[in-house]
Amino acid sequence: MPDYLPATNSELGAGLSVVAGKLTATGATGSGSHYDLGFSAPQTTAYEASQVIGAHRFACAVTIPANFGAYLARSSRGGGSVNATASTVFNVDKAAAATPNTFANVGTITFAAGTVTATFASSGGTAISFAANDVIRIVAPASADATFVGFYCTLVGSET
Repeated sequence: MPDYLPATNSELGAGLSVVAGKLTATGATGSGSHYDLGFSAPQTTAYEASQVIGAHRFACAVTIPANFGAYLARSSRGGGSVNATASTVFNVDKAAAATPNTFANVGTITFAAGTVTATFASSGGTAISFAANDVIRIVAPASADATFVGFYCTLVGSET
């Protein structure tokens, strides 16, 4: 085990432990290592209607907390390089491994008018579970905002 990790799990505090050299959380928030996903579409022109910003196929089972909340002191974040003119909503979609091209909406990333600050919401305000080989994608609004560009985000979850 690397020498920068505590010698005993009790030194970490409640809800944290080191398993096989990885920091893990246990308890009400689940257990497992963190799993971060990054998406970026740094273009300088308006996005096309329903443009796919990015997709990711999961290598293992992952759970994203309700409303993309924090896990292991990390939280989902996003932004852009130019303020949105109007409320701009990007969809977060999921496809099961068995039907990797059939997507259902599981959440949104919203930028209020005049900002580049993201607000995250999961469908029904619940955690989002992905099995190994499921696919997540981010999709631009069906009606593109006239000024918002430079989308980026990091989604935080846990291996389950």
